[in-house]
Amino acid sequence: MVNIHKLSNGMILVVESLPEVSSAAFVFFTPAGVVRDPRERTGTAAVLTELVYRGAGQWDSRGISEQLDQLGLHRHTSVSSLHSSFSGALVGDNVLRALEMHADILRRPSLAEDQFELCRELALQSLDSLDDDPRQKISLVVNEKYLGYPYGRPAPGKKEELEQLQYDEIKKHWENCYTPEGAILAVAGKVDFDEIKDKVESYFGDWQGEALNDLPPESCQSVNYHLANEGAQVHIGLMYSSVNYNHPDYYKALAAVSVLSGGMGSRLFTEVREKRGLCYAVGAAHRVIANQGAVGCYLGSTPEKAQEGLDVMIAELEKLTEGITEEELGRAKVGLRASLVMQGESTGARASNCAADYFYRGRVRSLEEIEQAVLALTVEDVVEHVRQFRPGNFTVATIGPKELIVRSLETMQS
Repeated sequence: MVNIHKLSNGMILVVESLPEVSSAAFVFFTPAGVVRDPRERTGTAAVLTELVYRGAGQWDSRGISEQLDQLGLHRHTSVSSLHSSFSGALVGDNVLRALEMHADILRRPSLAEDQFELCRELALQSLDSLDDDPRQKISLVVNEKYLGYPYGRPAPGKKEELEQLQYDEIKKHWENCYTPEGAILAVAGKVDFDEIKDKVESYFGDWQGEALNDLPPESCQSVNYHLANEGAQVHIGLMYSSVNYNHPDYYKALAAVSVLSGGMGSRLFTEVREKRGLCYAVGAAHRVIANQGAVGCYLGSTPEKAQEGLDVMIAELEKLTEGITEEELGRAKVGLRASLVMQGESTGARASNCAADYFYRGRVRSLEEIEQAVLALTVEDVVEHVRQFRPGNFTVATIGPKELIVRSLETMQS
């Protein structure tokens, strides 16, 4: 059962009680996404998510770590276009104490100046590590080119801008963006709503802060970008527009992408990798970035086969408009339902979904509602959606020895 409570300061609490489990998980969304990083200081939010754990309330950095470890908390932080998120999972009996500590971490961080350089250095090391993870790197590049400034800014930051970041800028960013108006706390698992609500009111009810300014309008771009790299591999990222969470075609979009990339029987795997041997990895996923729906694709190949691999991948995207089979839709439904089952058994996944659902939809869908929407899909539904939202106007980013040509199926056939 899901309950929603709005505190007087604007903070939203979403609680899903799952009495059959022993664990609990929580997710805080703070309105400190990369879109609000100061100009020419991309990565500010990422450094701040590390710094707030380096001392808060009565605890220094070591004290916080020891306290959270004693709770058995598995924690994670991340930065997206619109939010900095703080999440954790642990046994249900300890969740109230974890929330109380995060009230200090978010509201009363020490922001110790002697810890700032260490946090910035960690951010720079994380950037350097992308050279060893080209798939993640190309994902960030194509995202930036597709959404542009400020929504597409890479959450890990940019080296030259992180190097210029100053402590006073970090402190000011916390003052401006860590505010209850726009904050969402979602809790899922073995918890009691009334108890959680009363405690959250005591931990966060007197939190004050002004609402942030409205964000600029979003706009997507069709761009080709090449990053020269004399290596033995070519990494290709491709993105095109789709629907967001609120659109009635959302589940149709998920099914269409699953036909493309829902396992070893999917079209991209079969046509690009298995039949032609043009890549070692290929796939597609539906994403919602900021408020924009998109389909993101990845292909990893060699310099000799990359151009043909890109051509075949684009051809398969465009061929979706010609139709799909009942067998393909059946596999897509099985895959989507399997994901639902796994989400239902993970309190962390449920907490994250609750927070995202409330932010984008203003309500929280049950797993049963989602399952019924998936089961109701027909071949005609999915094909109609693909024809209305045709793959095209691609943004393509490549890392490799030479730039590739982006050609449509029509061009390749002429």
